[in-house]
Amino acid sequence: MEKTNLLLLGGGGHCHSVIESIESTEAYNIIGISDIAERVGQHVSGYEIIVADKDIPNLTSHDFSCVVTIGQIKTAVPRIKAYEFLKEKDIPVATIIDRDAIISSRTRIGEGTVVLRQCFINSGVTIGKNCIINSRAMIEHDSKVGDHVHISTGAVINGDCVIGDECFIGSGAVISNGVSIIAGTLIGAGSVVFTSIVTPGTYLGNPARRIK
Repeated sequence: MEKTNLLLLGGGGHCHSVIESIESTEAYNIIGISDIAERVGQHVSGYEIIVADKDIPNLTSHDFSCVVTIGQIKTAVPRIKAYEFLKEKDIPVATIIDRDAIISSRTRIGEGTVVLRQCFINSGVTIGKNCIINSRAMIEHDSKVGDHVHISTGAVINGDCVIGDECFIGSGAVISNGVSIIAGTLIGAGSVVFTSIVTPGTYLGNPARRIK
C-alpha cells in the first residue's frame, strides 16, 4: 500500500505522542514538521522541522496532507487557527487513529482528529473535527464530542454525554452518565462531574465545582 506523505503542524510535546500513533498505522510517510521560523532545522522524535508555519503554502505543489500536532490545555485557539489555516489553503487534513485504539465501527470521527494509544470508543459515539482523544481515554456509548475538544489521558466520558466545542477534559477526570458540558469549559485533572454544566469556566474537584 502506498503511504500518504504527511506534514505535522507543531513541534512541541504533543507532537511526540502523535508521531508514535502515526507510525503505528504504517499508512503515512512523515515528511517533516512545521513550527516557528526559529526552530527550522531542529528535530522532534527524529523528524526535522523543515518549514516555518507561514511558509507552508509554498509547499502545496507537493503531494502531502497535514495534521495539527499542537497541544491543547488552557485554550483551543492555537489548534483552531492551525486547522482553519489548512482549510483556507485547501490543504488536505488527515485523521489519525492509533493501531492500538479500540473503536466501534458504529463511531463517527471528524476530520483532523487524533486518537492516541489504547483509547476505547464505544458504539454510537460521535466525535467532531480537530479533536485530541489522548492515550487511554474512554468514551462510552452514544456520547457526542464537539469540535476542537481535548479528552486528556485516562479521562472517562460515560454513556449519553455531550461535550461541547473547545472543551478540555483533564487527565483522569470522570464525566457521569448523561451529563452535558457547555462549550469552552475546562474540567481539571481528576475531577468528577455528576451534573450538567451550563456556565463555561474552569471546574475542579469531586464533585466538580466552578473555580473561575
